[in-house]
Amino acid sequence: MKTNIETNVKRNVLVTVGGLFFIGLLTMGISTFGNRMNFIYTAQAQEETKSDADEILLPSRNFDCSNATLAGRYAFIGDGFVPGGPPPAPMVPFATVGILTLDGRGNLSDKATVSNNGQISQNVNPGTYTVNADCTGTMTITIPGLPFQLTFNLVVADLQTGRSKEFYFIGTTPSVVTHTAKRIQ
Repeated sequence: MKTNIETNVKRNVLVTVGGLFFIGLLTMGISTFGNRMNFIYTAQAQEETKSDADEILLPSRNFDCSNATLAGRYAFIGDGFVPGGPPPAPMVPFATVGILTLDGRGNLSDKATVSNNGQISQNVNPGTYTVNADCTGTMTITIPGLPFQLTFNLVVADLQTGRSKEFYFIGTTPSVVTHTAKRIQ
């Protein structure tokens, strides 16, 4: 009987130790696998960061923009809020779609369909623009009927062979109007 009890105790101890050993190995394996995965993700992230830093430190091309960068016809859309009239008029919803024609020398015209607080109008408005060497710039459109000027900051977005296929602009007059313009072929 004592032998039977000793055998059962030894077996239980052996099973318990074996089970703990197995759980330890399993935990270590999962931990190692997880660390390897973390190492892989960390290495990938470091490589991506390195390539991003390389692009920042070593620019692949020089900016060389001018008014001639934006020349031709560009389709545009925009929306936001604009003054509903002369100050102190409240801001009203605004949306527009149209064609900007830029002459490459700093002059433009915009032919637009506008929804201003639900009132639809079609306008052709004159304006000017300036593109800096760093591919940023400004644009002013004169609205003769009201009369007032809309001013914008712009950024050339797609520069190929000295001409831009796309640029973005945002209103800097008291409004929240953003626009995207794409060159019409």
